[in-house]
Amino acid sequence: MEPFDPLVADPVDVDAWSVIYVAGHSESSGGGPVAEELATRLRSGRAGRAWRWAARVARGEPVVGVAELRGRPHDAGIGFLRLFVVPQARRQGVGRGLRESVVRRARSLGMDRLQSTVPAGGPGESFARTSPYLRTLLRLELQKQYLDEPTLRRCWSLAATPARGYRLTHWEGPAPEERVGSFGRVMAHLLDAPGAVLQMVPRAWGVAQVREWERQITEDGSRLVVGAALESTSEEVVAATVATVAGGSVADQHDTAVMPRHRRKGLAIRSKATQALRIHDLFPHVRALAATINVENAAMLAVNRCLLYERVGERLLVEETLG
Repeated sequence: MEPFDPLVADPVDVDAWSVIYVAGHSESSGGGPVAEELATRLRSGRAGRAWRWAARVARGEPVVGVAELRGRPHDAGIGFLRLFVVPQARRQGVGRGLRESVVRRARSLGMDRLQSTVPAGGPGESFARTSPYLRTLLRLELQKQYLDEPTLRRCWSLAATPARGYRLTHWEGPAPEERVGSFGRVMAHLLDAPGAVLQMVPRAWGVAQVREWERQITEDGSRLVVGAALESTSEEVVAATVATVAGGSVADQHDTAVMPRHRRKGLAIRSKATQALRIHDLFPHVRALAATINVENAAMLAVNRCLLYERVGERLLVEETLG
């Protein structure tokens, strides 16, 4: 096990690290970056602030396992761990050694909990449960919306019929200055979703906080796309949905929120329909959007069914106490 600094590592190791990371990320999250693009960002120091490790079966052998620790922006006491080992090197202590290295560093940074996402019922869950201090926070349904002709027709139909008194829009990258304030007020209601309090804590969503969130969510090189609904009279954002697009064929669908007094008017589903259409137009290489939804969030599951999302698996958000 060795700390991995891509700025000074052998280019062969950076390539190998990237391939293993992307394969594991795709398995656990449904999407992710392209290995070549990730390697380029790692070498240039543009892959975001994180602590990384590489594992080999023996000194001088190829990299067979990778780990990455990132701080949770909403809570300095929580770290988020991604750890992946190639299939042929599993059950040889590689994953255990990587996790021990991560735990030591996390403790030294003042973290007292580690979170990660693992596919339910797979080897990742079995490995995670070897820790006696692990608990399951959420069960998440992994879904994909394939941007095929039937789905695009459905999205066009929905986006063309906004509720009276509203209009649909989108933006790519940072929110326009005239939208950022009301967009922040919408994002403050992310905690209204079932189980959201287990993934984030209350935070201010003023202009400065929105700009910092935009920076953080795209620090891996991805592009931000937001679909939104505006109240026609005030031109303020009252519903929004967030996605990020990297170089791979699957984009990541993140959070959706609606201001309380504007709910039950079809704004969430139409904002997501608008976003899917814009991603299809702006990024022709994207073939699907991936989303993970708390299985207890019946409202969002219903929205996604209407948008022809398909269930492709189940994931667990787990947390390990480092006390």
